[in-house]
Amino acid sequence: MIWNPFSKDSSEGDKKITLDEVHLILAQFQEWMPRIQVLPELQPELKYDEIIKYFDSDCPPNSTVTKGAIICQKRPRGQLLGLIFLDENNRFVCRPDGTPYGRQLLGEKLDKKLSKNFGSLDLIIVELKSQKSGVAQFHQEVVSQFSEWLQDFLKMAEVIPVMTYEDAIQYFITSRPSDPRVQKGGILRQPHPQGQFLAQMFLDNNDQIVHRPDGKPYGRYLVAKQLDEELQDTFGKQDLIIVE
Repeated sequence: MIWNPFSKDSSEGDKKITLDEVHLILAQFQEWMPRIQVLPELQPELKYDEIIKYFDSDCPPNSTVTKGAIICQKRPRGQLLGLIFLDENNRFVCRPDGTPYGRQLLGEKLDKKLSKNFGSLDLIIVELKSQKSGVAQFHQEVVSQFSEWLQDFLKMAEVIPVMTYEDAIQYFITSRPSDPRVQKGGILRQPHPQGQFLAQMFLDNNDQIVHRPDGKPYGRYLVAKQLDEELQDTFGKQDLIIVE
């Protein structure tokens, strides 16, 4: 649910934030921009439904998160959206290394639903769900571990016409590292302008991503223009598959 931080509607109750708090959020964003992940591809259109899905599926595994914020800034070629997570004091929620959770997206334009919600403002607030299932919480933790490498992997990802379920499972069999920590596999998908970004990674018994000696995860990173029906059905409404 998106709501207007400046609304005078009393039904919003204690959700309202002050103008000073809005200025603080915008100032924090300006300060932290260089350390917030950027998806470099210029998208033709930034879509409301995909933005809301991101806040739901990628909410950090951090009990202090209470809401999200979408910040819009004009750019020569279109719009930049900053998607960030806030605590109860409207401060950025950060990883242990001090970098903020969130991402930045570039688009030629906003879709009608986003434009309507922004109106003449450059900040809107997203109410986050208070309860997450165990699967969703695990998904968040994996995404959190993986996200610091995501931008580099997007740049070097091979683009293929179709990813099949059989090909995905076969990779875990033929390319399993000799590292004794490896016990499971995981397939993470993320939206991409050309289709779906897919990361296949290897996990240990504690569902933590197993890293190579250079510190990066074992695995491969692809952009698939399409997923076959079996793989699409296996994902269902989730963005993470665990292979035992």
